[in-house]
Amino acid sequence: MILQDLRDELATRADAADQHAGDLLPGVQQKIRHTKKRRAFTALGVVAVLAAVAAGLVPTLTSTPPPADDPPQDYTRDGLTVPGVVGNDKLLKAWIGDRDQSKLSFSWTPTTNAITIHANCEADNGMYAVRFHINGWYVGDAGCDAGPAAWAMGSTVRLGPDAALWLASPVGRPTQVTAEVIHLETRKPAGKNGRVWFGIYSTSPEPPTGNGAPARIPPAEPDAYRKDGVVYRRTIGGDTLAAAAVADPGRDEVRFSFTATGAKLALRDFCTANAGSDSNDRPYSVSLRIGPREPIESTCEIRSTDAGSGGGLTIDSPVPAGQRVDVVARVVPTHAYGPAVPPDVRLGLGVYFKGQQRVVDGTELPERTEIGGYAYRLADLKTAPGPDRRLVTDTPADQPYVVAYGASRLGTGEFRATLTVGKTETGAGVAPDVGGMGIGWDLHGPGPADRATLTVAEGKPTRGTLIVAIYLPD
Repeated sequence: MILQDLRDELATRADAADQHAGDLLPGVQQKIRHTKKRRAFTALGVVAVLAAVAAGLVPTLTSTPPPADDPPQDYTRDGLTVPGVVGNDKLLKAWIGDRDQSKLSFSWTPTTNAITIHANCEADNGMYAVRFHINGWYVGDAGCDAGPAAWAMGSTVRLGPDAALWLASPVGRPTQVTAEVIHLETRKPAGKNGRVWFGIYSTSPEPPTGNGAPARIPPAEPDAYRKDGVVYRRTIGGDTLAAAAVADPGRDEVRFSFTATGAKLALRDFCTANAGSDSNDRPYSVSLRIGPREPIESTCEIRSTDAGSGGGLTIDSPVPAGQRVDVVARVVPTHAYGPAVPPDVRLGLGVYFKGQQRVVDGTELPERTEIGGYAYRLADLKTAPGPDRRLVTDTPADQPYVVAYGASRLGTGEFRATLTVGKTETGAGVAPDVGGMGIGWDLHGPGPADRATLTVAEGKPTRGTLIVAIYLPD
């Protein structure tokens, strides 16, 4: 696991890790992209199946209702099989496309708000995935793997009860689903020489737990801010809500105010304007004016209706303690002359007072944080000079824990660091000379005591500080 884009990495293990994007290692998205090719993102609009079939644009597809017995039976057609059960997931409906049919579009009515899409595909010459949209919302890519473990590995898209999709596509209402085979390098559709087969499965409402680490959808306090299904919790880790607001559906601006305490602020927006696009194509941003500061832009994105739990921007307090801060958030095109804001946009913003931080050589570590829906506190901190290239600490026995790891600026050039717990490498990152590695996070379930080792594998540090910290349940 590497330091940039932590949430995607923890999602591979626990599908529920709430971290702060501003703290993560810059410059490693390319590393993630190469090591996680099968989880790449692309986007394409949804085609209405009835109109497309009437026009002769979409080949025929075969689907089956879920078998009545329990457990569901496998669905097999033309030599291909969609399993009735994958782990604890149970098949609701299956589709197997025809040969040379790389795109399916169809109607489906969800009966549960906790689903996993297990998929597979085949195409010529390259690495491929299946890209899914539901009612025009991009919900993810499932990697293609023809091997025996295809259905249990990375070939999945999961939606839990907190998925923002359900705001626009509630359970019991018919939806349009599009599945298309795409090339992971070019992001382009596979064309006619592909085939896709997949199933939509019921799954556990709680996030899956990788390597025994606990994960949950955290409960909201009675005094949390709620509106139209979006929630800003009162506390997240050590951060406390200053104020929040969610605009009415279709409104692209929200305004509110709060009183400063002098603490740094974490800005966490909720924006659906890019719901149809993946992380490589975001035509909209959120413009934030916080008090007298010049407007700053935030990425318009949605992860969960638990809107405060995602990443965001951290800024210094714009005014001294006790003064009023007026806030304006607006959805704007990312580029000049960009497209108009979608008429069904949803926008929210929560401003949090940052909790107490531990500062090491200019790098901040929170005294309390939240990962996988649970609170953790800083219990042990080890440091070493950057030129030492190596730092070791003990891990606790028989309880969940989190390893926070990274470094301040190590010198000139590019550095690659690895984190090993026991004999297993659990983190790897590449950091250019732009202010240090920042902090990455590695979540673990209960187990025997072991040792966590941070090693600078490439590059020659001439300065800076290596950092390894252990967080325990709070």
